[in-house]
Amino acid sequence: MSRLIDGIEIAAHQATNPLPIDTKHIAVTGCSYAGKMALFAGAFDERVGLTIAQENGGGGAPAWRVTDEVEAGNASEDIQRTDYNWFAGQMKQFSGVNRFKMPTDHHELMAMVAPRALLETGNTDFYWLSNRSNYVSARATQRVYDTLGIEDRFGFYIDSGHNHCATLPAEAPAIASFVDKFMLGDATANTDVEVNPYPTLDYKRWTAWWGGIPDHYPEFPNDWNPGDGTAVMGLNHSDRDGHFFGWPFGDWWNFGDNRRLWIGSGDTVQGSYQVAIGGHTHPDANVTLVNGNVQADVHCFDGTSYTLTIPFPANQSTAVPANRNNFFPSPANQVSAIASQCSGVLEGAYFQALGVNPGAVGNPGGPGFTTTDMDDPLETRFSCSANGQSTGPSAPLIVKFQP
Repeated sequence: MSRLIDGIEIAAHQATNPLPIDTKHIAVTGCSYAGKMALFAGAFDERVGLTIAQENGGGGAPAWRVTDEVEAGNASEDIQRTDYNWFAGQMKQFSGVNRFKMPTDHHELMAMVAPRALLETGNTDFYWLSNRSNYVSARATQRVYDTLGIEDRFGFYIDSGHNHCATLPAEAPAIASFVDKFMLGDATANTDVEVNPYPTLDYKRWTAWWGGIPDHYPEFPNDWNPGDGTAVMGLNHSDRDGHFFGWPFGDWWNFGDNRRLWIGSGDTVQGSYQVAIGGHTHPDANVTLVNGNVQADVHCFDGTSYTLTIPFPANQSTAVPANRNNFFPSPANQVSAIASQCSGVLEGAYFQALGVNPGAVGNPGGPGFTTTDMDDPLETRFSCSANGQSTGPSAPLIVKFQP
């Protein structure tokens, strides 16, 4: 694409018989594999004024991380299942559990098009296009454009009812508006395009920590807690002297804000959580973890790293006796997983309580926690352990049930 534009510019500015093309108004478009390439061309070549990336699937608009979490397994194009005639083979190291270690993701690729115009599309009739991930990535990109004050320059159109790389008449006005405004200079064209079939998909949980307003810096959601019974919390614990557990020889290793455990390849790593009901008096309560896991961030001695996921059983219930304010059960609800990769230290860990919508495979939604006592605050905390040593419990988090 860039070489074509080079040639167009040379031909348009030659002294004899110049090519009659306005090089200040160049657009690029493509679908499927060509949609991926159109997106890359628009992101990397600033001479492209408008990019229309159509139904491009994994490696295009959808974020790899989101695809692996919200799409059904082995049904969408992910890092393990993309065409490595198109992408560098080194990317395979980020497949599976290592997807969270990617240094970039594709909402950032789309945001690179800014401040120039971008319209991207999807087609839910083809599951492998990762349309849910496409939607989440589009909303993330929209936040970037909104923050820059150029929200009219980005739009997305995810529909169905047509073949791959075809368009319905209903989509034509959206495409025409982007062409009219950014190619033909019609400032009155309406480019407010947000067509999608996902009114209940919680896209905000991916970007809630970003910040994006003056004097508000991004913060990882150690206590992401939007008020619907879902929560993500981080391990932030040290002893009173600010020391943190590290090597297996009993030394205290001062690294910052987490107790770090040594984890060898093949070791069993435990994740555990407890719940408590606050208030001076409360009735007997039953608290259910609908769906949850602990994700341990292991930094290896060879300089690599990986994420070890420790899942809890679905719909695990804990009884909390009336008028008791301490954490239950004792000992804590515990599950384990085998650290099958390299040896290293646990640098951090996160506990997620995220529900899953019935009948929507891989689509997060609904509460992560439920409780029979909605009148008193529900608290939770978690920890990790390995080789007989523990991080100790995280700071407790009150789970919100009202936004």
